Amino acid sequence: MIKDPRKSKTYITIQILYTFLASLLMIYHSTQHYNISNKNLFGNFFTFGEMGEDLLFVLMGFTVFYTSWHFIEKSKGYKTYMVYTLSRIFLVYWVLIAIPGFIVWNINPNLHASLADISADQWWQTFFMWFGHPRIAVITWVLTQLVFFVLLFGLAIINKKFIYLWYVVLGLSLYNLLDRVTVGMHPFGDVTDVWFKVFSPHNLEFAFGALGFFLLEKGYRVKQYKTFLIVAILIVFGVGAIHSQGIYDLYNGRVLTFGIAVFILMLSVINYAQFIDKTPNNIFVKLGEAEYIMLLIHGPILSIMNFHIATKYSFGWLITLVTIFMILTISYLIRIKIEAPVLSYIYRKFG
Repeated sequence: MIKDPRKSKTYITIQILYTFLASLLMIYHSTQHYNISNKNLFGNFFTFGEMGEDLLFVLMGFTVFYTSWHFIEKSKGYKTYMVYTLSRIFLVYWVLIAIPGFIVWNINPNLHASLADISADQWWQTFFMWFGHPRIAVITWVLTQLVFFVLLFGLAIINKKFIYLWYVVLGLSLYNLLDRVTVGMHPFGDVTDVWFKVFSPHNLEFAFGALGFFLLEKGYRVKQYKTFLIVAILIVFGVGAIHSQGIYDLYNGRVLTFGIAVFILMLSVINYAQFIDKTPNNIFVKLGEAEYIMLLIHGPILSIMNFHIATKYSFGWLITLVTIFMILTISYLIRIKIEAPVLSYIYRKFG
Protein backbone atom coordinates (compact mmCIF):
# COMPACT_ATOMS: atom_id res chain seq x y z
CA MET A 1 0.00 0.00 0.00
CA ILE A 2 1.02 3.60 -0.52
CA LYS A 3 2.22 5.24 2.69
CA ASP A 4 -0.26 7.67 4.20
CA PRO A 5 1.69 10.94 4.07
CA ARG A 6 -0.80 12.63 6.39
CA LYS A 7 0.86 10.74 9.26
CA SER A 8 4.21 12.30 8.46
CA LYS A 9 5.34 15.64 9.88
CA THR A 10 7.54 16.12 6.82
CA TYR A 11 4.72 15.76 4.34
CA ILE A 12 2.29 17.80 6.43
CA THR A 13 4.66 20.77 6.44
CA ILE A 14 4.97 20.36 2.66
CA GLN A 15 1.19 20.82 2.50
CA ILE A 16 1.71 24.36 3.79
CA LEU A 17 3.95 25.00 0.78
CA TYR A 18 1.20 23.73 -1.51
CA THR A 19 -1.12 26.36 -0.01
CA PHE A 20 1.57 29.00 -0.53
CA LEU A 21 2.14 28.13 -4.19
CA ALA A 22 -1.59 28.07 -4.98
CA SER A 23 -2.04 31.49 -3.37
CA LEU A 24 1.02 32.84 -5.17
CA LEU A 25 -0.29 31.67 -8.54
CA MET A 26 -3.72 33.16 -7.91
CA ILE A 27 -2.22 36.57 -7.13
CA TYR A 28 0.06 36.26 -10.17
CA HIS A 29 -2.82 35.50 -12.52
CA SER A 30 -4.84 38.31 -10.96
CA THR A 31 -1.91 40.64 -11.67
CA GLN A 32 -2.10 39.62 -15.33
CA HIS A 33 -5.81 40.47 -15.42
CA TYR A 34 -5.10 43.95 -14.05
CA ASN A 35 -2.27 44.49 -16.56
CA ILE A 36 -4.59 43.64 -19.45
CA SER A 37 -6.94 46.31 -18.10
CA ASN A 38 -4.02 48.78 -18.01
CA LYS A 39 -3.89 48.74 -14.22
CA ASN A 40 -1.61 47.09 -11.69
CA LEU A 41 -2.15 45.04 -8.56
CA PHE A 42 0.09 45.56 -5.52
CA GLY A 43 2.59 47.50 -7.60
CA ASN A 44 3.02 44.49 -9.92
CA PHE A 45 5.34 42.98 -7.33
CA PHE A 46 3.74 39.56 -7.68
CA THR A 47 4.55 39.16 -11.35
CA PHE A 48 7.12 36.72 -9.97
CA GLY A 49 4.16 34.58 -8.84
CA GLU A 50 4.80 32.34 -11.84
CA MET A 51 7.51 30.94 -9.60
CA GLY A 52 4.62 29.03 -8.04
CA GLU A 53 4.66 26.81 -11.12
CA ASP A 54 8.32 25.98 -10.51
CA LEU A 55 7.54 25.24 -6.87
CA LEU A 56 4.74 22.97 -8.05
CA PHE A 57 7.13 20.96 -10.25
CA VAL A 58 9.62 20.57 -7.40
CA LEU A 59 6.96 19.61 -4.87
CA MET A 60 5.37 17.11 -7.23
CA GLY A 61 8.76 15.50 -7.80
CA PHE A 62 9.27 15.19 -4.05
CA THR A 63 5.70 13.99 -3.43
CA VAL A 64 5.79 11.18 -5.99
CA PHE A 65 9.15 9.92 -4.75
CA TYR A 66 8.13 10.28 -1.10
CA THR A 67 4.89 8.33 -1.47
CA SER A 68 5.92 5.79 -4.12
CA TRP A 69 9.68 5.11 -4.18
CA HIS A 70 9.12 1.92 -2.17
CA PHE A 71 7.24 0.48 -5.15
CA ILE A 72 10.41 0.73 -7.24
CA GLU A 73 12.50 -0.77 -4.43
CA LYS A 74 10.16 -3.79 -4.26
CA SER A 75 9.50 -3.89 -8.02
CA LYS A 76 5.79 -4.37 -7.42
CA GLY A 77 2.67 -2.31 -6.81
CA TYR A 78 2.33 -0.84 -10.31
CA LYS A 79 -1.47 -1.13 -10.32
CA THR A 80 -1.81 0.54 -6.90
CA TYR A 81 0.55 3.33 -7.92
CA MET A 82 -1.24 4.05 -11.19
CA VAL A 83 -4.73 3.95 -9.66
CA TYR A 84 -3.61 6.28 -6.85
CA THR A 85 -1.78 8.85 -8.98
CA LEU A 86 -3.94 8.93 -12.12
CA SER A 87 -7.23 9.08 -10.25
CA ARG A 88 -5.83 11.94 -8.16
CA ILE A 89 -4.85 13.81 -11.33
CA PHE A 90 -7.84 13.15 -13.56
CA LEU A 91 -10.91 12.81 -11.34
CA VAL A 92 -11.24 16.49 -10.42
CA TYR A 93 -9.96 17.63 -13.83
CA TRP A 94 -12.62 15.64 -15.68
CA VAL A 95 -15.45 16.63 -13.34
CA LEU A 96 -14.63 20.34 -13.05
CA ILE A 97 -12.89 21.20 -16.34
CA ALA A 98 -12.84 18.66 -19.17
CA ILE A 99 -16.39 17.25 -19.13
CA PRO A 100 -18.11 20.64 -18.56
CA GLY A 101 -15.83 22.03 -21.27
CA PHE A 102 -16.87 19.29 -23.70
CA ILE A 103 -20.54 20.02 -22.98
CA VAL A 104 -20.06 23.76 -23.54
CA TRP A 105 -18.03 23.06 -26.71
CA ASN A 106 -20.97 21.11 -28.13
CA ILE A 107 -23.37 23.94 -27.28
CA ASN A 108 -21.27 26.95 -28.30
CA PRO A 109 -17.45 26.84 -28.01
CA ASN A 110 -17.27 30.62 -28.38
CA LEU A 111 -18.70 30.95 -24.88
CA HIS A 112 -15.15 30.34 -23.68
CA ALA A 113 -12.06 31.41 -25.64
CA SER A 114 -10.02 28.31 -24.64
CA LEU A 115 -12.75 25.98 -25.90
CA ALA A 116 -13.03 27.81 -29.22
CA ASP A 117 -9.43 26.77 -29.99
CA ILE A 118 -10.14 23.04 -29.63
CA SER A 119 -10.86 21.04 -32.77
CA ALA A 120 -12.85 17.80 -32.76
CA ASP A 121 -9.74 15.62 -33.12
CA GLN A 122 -7.99 17.29 -30.17
CA TRP A 123 -10.43 16.32 -27.47
CA TRP A 124 -8.61 13.09 -26.61
CA GLN A 125 -5.45 15.13 -25.98
CA THR A 126 -7.46 17.57 -23.90
CA PHE A 127 -9.15 14.85 -21.84
CA PHE A 128 -5.83 13.18 -21.03
CA MET A 129 -3.81 16.42 -20.92
CA TRP A 130 -1.33 14.94 -23.37
CA PHE A 131 1.37 16.89 -25.18
CA GLY A 132 0.02 19.32 -27.74
CA HIS A 133 -3.43 19.77 -26.20
CA PRO A 134 -5.01 23.22 -26.28
CA ARG A 135 -4.79 24.82 -22.85
CA ILE A 136 -8.36 24.42 -21.62
CA ALA A 137 -7.36 25.72 -18.17
CA VAL A 138 -4.47 27.98 -17.25
CA ILE A 139 -2.52 25.30 -15.37
CA THR A 140 -2.93 22.25 -17.63
CA TRP A 141 0.46 22.71 -19.34
CA VAL A 142 2.01 21.99 -15.93
CA LEU A 143 -0.20 18.95 -15.45
CA THR A 144 0.88 17.57 -18.83
CA GLN A 145 4.45 17.44 -17.53
CA LEU A 146 3.16 15.78 -14.35
CA VAL A 147 1.36 13.05 -16.31
CA PHE A 148 4.55 12.43 -18.30
CA PHE A 149 6.61 12.25 -15.10
CA VAL A 150 4.12 9.88 -13.45
CA LEU A 151 4.24 7.52 -16.43
CA LEU A 152 8.05 7.53 -16.51
CA PHE A 153 8.14 6.79 -12.78
CA GLY A 154 5.65 3.95 -13.24
CA LEU A 155 7.81 2.26 -15.86
CA ALA A 156 10.58 1.90 -13.27
CA ILE A 157 8.18 -0.03 -11.02
CA ILE A 158 7.73 -2.57 -13.81
CA ASN A 159 11.48 -2.77 -14.40
CA LYS A 160 14.20 -0.82 -12.60
CA LYS A 161 16.19 -0.58 -15.83
CA PHE A 162 13.76 2.12 -16.94
CA ILE A 163 15.55 4.42 -14.49
CA TYR A 164 18.15 4.75 -17.26
CA LEU A 165 15.40 6.25 -19.42
CA TRP A 166 15.01 8.94 -16.76
CA TYR A 167 18.66 9.87 -17.25
CA VAL A 168 18.17 10.14 -21.01
CA VAL A 169 15.14 12.42 -20.58
CA LEU A 170 16.92 14.54 -17.97
CA GLY A 171 20.05 14.77 -20.12
CA LEU A 172 18.09 15.98 -23.14
CA SER A 173 16.08 18.35 -20.93
CA LEU A 174 19.32 19.84 -19.62
CA TYR A 175 20.62 20.21 -23.18
CA ASN A 176 17.34 21.89 -24.12
CA LEU A 177 17.73 24.31 -21.21
CA LEU A 178 21.35 25.18 -22.03
CA ASP A 179 20.41 25.77 -25.66
CA ARG A 180 17.53 28.01 -24.61
CA VAL A 181 19.72 30.27 -22.45
CA THR A 182 22.79 30.30 -24.76
CA VAL A 183 23.05 29.55 -28.49
CA GLY A 184 19.31 29.28 -29.23
CA MET A 185 19.48 26.62 -31.96
CA HIS A 186 16.15 25.16 -30.75
CA PRO A 187 16.85 21.49 -31.60
CA PHE A 188 13.40 20.51 -30.29
CA GLY A 189 11.53 23.48 -31.70
CA ASP A 190 10.08 26.36 -29.71
CA VAL A 191 8.07 26.14 -26.50
CA THR A 192 4.85 25.29 -28.39
CA ASP A 193 6.30 22.20 -30.12
CA VAL A 194 5.59 18.72 -28.75
CA TRP A 195 9.22 17.58 -28.57
CA PHE A 196 10.20 20.71 -26.70
CA LYS A 197 7.53 19.82 -24.13
CA VAL A 198 8.68 16.18 -23.92
CA PHE A 199 12.21 17.34 -23.11
CA SER A 200 11.10 20.45 -21.27
CA PRO A 201 13.68 22.00 -18.91
CA HIS A 202 10.96 21.72 -16.26
CA ASN A 203 11.68 17.98 -16.11
CA LEU A 204 14.80 18.99 -14.20
CA GLU A 205 12.61 20.48 -11.48
CA PHE A 206 11.06 17.08 -10.86
CA ALA A 207 14.65 15.92 -10.33
CA PHE A 208 15.13 18.73 -7.77
CA GLY A 209 12.18 17.28 -5.87
CA ALA A 210 13.66 13.79 -6.09
CA LEU A 211 16.95 15.13 -4.75
CA GLY A 212 15.08 16.56 -1.76
CA PHE A 213 13.60 13.11 -1.10
CA PHE A 214 16.96 11.33 -1.21
CA LEU A 215 18.54 13.94 1.06
CA LEU A 216 15.72 13.29 3.51
CA GLU A 217 16.26 9.53 3.23
CA LYS A 218 19.97 9.99 3.95
CA GLY A 219 19.15 11.89 7.12
CA TYR A 220 20.12 15.34 5.88
CA ARG A 221 19.92 17.92 8.70
CA VAL A 222 20.59 21.62 9.21
CA LYS A 223 20.47 22.22 12.95
CA GLN A 224 19.95 25.97 12.56
CA TYR A 225 16.60 25.08 11.06
CA LYS A 226 14.83 28.37 11.78
CA THR A 227 17.65 30.38 10.22
CA PHE A 228 17.68 28.05 7.22
CA LEU A 229 13.93 28.57 6.73
CA ILE A 230 14.19 32.36 7.00
CA VAL A 231 17.09 32.47 4.53
CA ALA A 232 15.17 30.26 2.08
CA ILE A 233 12.15 32.57 2.22
CA LEU A 234 14.38 35.61 1.66
CA ILE A 235 16.00 33.91 -1.35
CA VAL A 236 12.60 33.21 -2.94
CA PHE A 237 11.34 36.75 -2.45
CA GLY A 238 14.73 38.21 -3.37
CA VAL A 239 14.83 36.34 -6.67
CA GLY A 240 11.19 37.33 -7.19
CA ALA A 241 11.96 41.02 -6.58
CA ILE A 242 14.90 40.98 -9.00
CA HIS A 243 12.62 39.57 -11.70
CA SER A 244 9.38 41.42 -11.02
CA GLN A 245 10.97 44.84 -10.60
CA GLY A 246 12.78 44.57 -13.92
CA ILE A 247 16.28 44.51 -12.45
CA TYR A 248 17.04 41.39 -14.48
CA ASP A 249 14.81 39.11 -16.57
CA LEU A 250 15.23 35.63 -15.10
CA TYR A 251 12.54 33.93 -17.18
CA ASN A 252 14.54 32.05 -19.84
CA GLY A 253 16.69 30.35 -17.23
CA ARG A 254 13.87 30.03 -14.71
CA VAL A 255 14.73 26.39 -13.97
CA LEU A 256 18.11 27.58 -12.68
CA THR A 257 16.80 30.71 -10.95
CA PHE A 258 13.21 30.17 -9.85
CA GLY A 259 13.74 26.40 -9.68
CA ILE A 260 16.78 26.46 -7.43
CA ALA A 261 15.23 29.16 -5.22
CA VAL A 262 12.08 27.12 -4.58
CA PHE A 263 14.15 23.94 -4.17
CA ILE A 264 16.00 25.62 -1.31
CA LEU A 265 12.64 26.65 0.16
CA MET A 266 11.31 23.09 -0.07
CA LEU A 267 14.52 21.71 1.43
CA SER A 268 14.26 24.11 4.36
CA VAL A 269 10.67 23.06 5.04
CA ILE A 270 11.57 19.36 4.89
CA ASN A 271 14.46 20.05 7.23
CA TYR A 272 12.26 22.10 9.59
CA ALA A 273 9.77 19.22 9.91
CA GLN A 274 12.43 16.98 11.41
CA PHE A 275 12.90 19.29 14.39
CA ILE A 276 9.27 19.95 15.37
CA ASP A 277 7.75 17.94 18.19
CA LYS A 278 4.29 17.24 16.83
CA THR A 279 2.50 17.11 13.52
CA PRO A 280 1.01 20.53 12.72
CA ASN A 281 -2.73 20.69 12.15
CA ASN A 282 -3.82 24.12 11.01
CA ILE A 283 -5.80 25.79 8.24
CA PHE A 284 -2.77 26.04 5.93
CA VAL A 285 -2.25 22.29 6.12
CA LYS A 286 -5.92 21.60 5.42
CA LEU A 287 -5.93 23.98 2.46
CA GLY A 288 -2.78 22.30 1.13
CA GLU A 289 -4.78 19.12 0.57
CA ALA A 290 -7.16 21.12 -1.65
CA GLU A 291 -4.35 22.81 -3.61
CA TYR A 292 -4.95 20.80 -6.78
CA ILE A 293 -8.59 21.88 -6.91
CA MET A 294 -7.55 25.52 -6.40
CA LEU A 295 -5.16 25.28 -9.34
CA LEU A 296 -7.87 23.97 -11.64
CA ILE A 297 -10.76 26.27 -10.75
CA HIS A 298 -9.07 29.58 -9.95
CA GLY A 299 -8.55 30.62 -13.60
CA PRO A 300 -12.15 31.02 -14.76
CA ILE A 301 -13.40 32.39 -11.41
CA LEU A 302 -10.69 35.05 -11.19
CA SER A 303 -11.09 35.96 -14.86
CA ILE A 304 -14.80 36.64 -14.45
CA MET A 305 -14.47 38.54 -11.17
CA ASN A 306 -11.42 40.58 -12.12
CA PHE A 307 -12.29 41.52 -15.71
CA HIS A 308 -15.95 42.29 -15.10
CA ILE A 309 -15.94 43.63 -11.54
CA ALA A 310 -12.66 44.17 -9.65
CA THR A 311 -10.78 46.20 -12.27
CA LYS A 312 -13.70 48.61 -12.52
CA TYR A 313 -13.16 50.02 -9.03
CA SER A 314 -10.34 51.67 -7.06
CA PHE A 315 -10.87 49.12 -4.27
CA GLY A 316 -10.75 46.25 -6.76
CA TRP A 317 -7.76 44.72 -4.97
CA LEU A 318 -10.05 44.01 -2.03
CA ILE A 319 -12.57 42.30 -4.32
CA THR A 320 -9.73 40.20 -5.73
CA LEU A 321 -8.56 39.15 -2.26
CA VAL A 322 -12.13 38.23 -1.28
CA THR A 323 -12.40 36.20 -4.50
CA ILE A 324 -9.19 34.35 -3.68
CA PHE A 325 -10.53 33.63 -0.18
CA MET A 326 -13.73 32.34 -1.80
CA ILE A 327 -11.72 30.04 -4.10
CA LEU A 328 -9.79 28.68 -1.11
CA THR A 329 -13.06 27.97 0.71
CA ILE A 330 -14.79 26.35 -2.27
CA SER A 331 -11.73 24.21 -3.00
CA TYR A 332 -11.55 23.01 0.60
CA LEU A 333 -15.25 22.07 0.62
CA ILE A 334 -14.96 20.21 -2.70
CA ARG A 335 -11.92 18.38 -1.31
CA ILE A 336 -13.49 17.15 1.94
CA LYS A 337 -17.06 16.66 0.72
CA ILE A 338 -16.51 15.21 -2.75
CA GLU A 339 -12.96 14.44 -3.85
CA ALA A 340 -11.63 12.76 -0.70
CA PRO A 341 -14.58 10.35 -0.25
CA VAL A 342 -14.65 9.44 -3.96
CA LEU A 343 -10.90 8.86 -4.12
CA SER A 344 -11.06 6.78 -0.95
CA TYR A 345 -13.67 4.57 -2.60
CA ILE A 346 -11.60 4.25 -5.80
CA TYR A 347 -8.50 3.27 -3.80
CA ARG A 348 -10.41 0.59 -1.88
CA LYS A 349 -12.19 -0.74 -4.95
CA PHE A 350 -9.41 -0.71 -7.54
CA GLY A 351 -6.11 -0.04 -5.76
